[in-house]
Amino acid sequence: MTTIFGPVPSRRLGRSLGIDVVTPKTCSYDCIYCESGRTTSLSLERRLFVPPEEVLGELEAYFQEHPNGADALTFSSAGEPTLYLGLGDLLQAIKRRYPHLPLVVLTNGSLLGDSQVRRELHPADRVVPSLDAASKEIFCRINRPHQDLELAGVIEGLHGFARDYPGRFHLEVMLVAGINDDEEHLRALARIAEDLHPDRIELNTVVRPPACAGVLGLSRQQMQVAA
Repeated sequence: MTTIFGPVPSRRLGRSLGIDVVTPKTCSYDCIYCESGRTTSLSLERRLFVPPEEVLGELEAYFQEHPNGADALTFSSAGEPTLYLGLGDLLQAIKRRYPHLPLVVLTNGSLLGDSQVRRELHPADRVVPSLDAASKEIFCRINRPHQDLELAGVIEGLHGFARDYPGRFHLEVMLVAGINDDEEHLRALARIAEDLHPDRIELNTVVRPPACAGVLGLSRQQMQVAA
């Protein structure tokens, strides 16, 4: 299993070297907009999908060949990174080896109700959880979560994370035309976001081909209004 990819150009991070430690399409959500396609293993079970030594070895080999080959390291995958058992130890090991590179984790935030998962994310310089819904109905329509997940629990987990996390907390919101972009819902989302006090809100929409046909993004003008 190859665990690194890129680097991928990023407006905020520069050249971001991706780290993927989860078997493709193993996720706690089956989001209709996911650019990686449908989830094939809908799961909340944390597993050691790949030995940490393999990840560290691939990073070492990459930087031996490309000493200045990245401006940041980002845990981002075709699945949910927090499903990786031992994520905290791996983040610590990477941070010790590459202290000069910002370490970022992109997550759907669904496992943040687990205090162990929240603690494991502390070595990261920036964590970007997502929140696309302010109601159970929209949560089920857009994220199609594992049956044991409830929106209230996800939001409670985000609050716990926001209270304790020492790094930069960015909240990502993905807007889908005709589903979570009406004015009333946007107001409800804004209230939740304000209570979380993130360092930044990243408002995005569907651009790449989504998992489900008919899922559309917002226009530039609509995004400006939503913001």
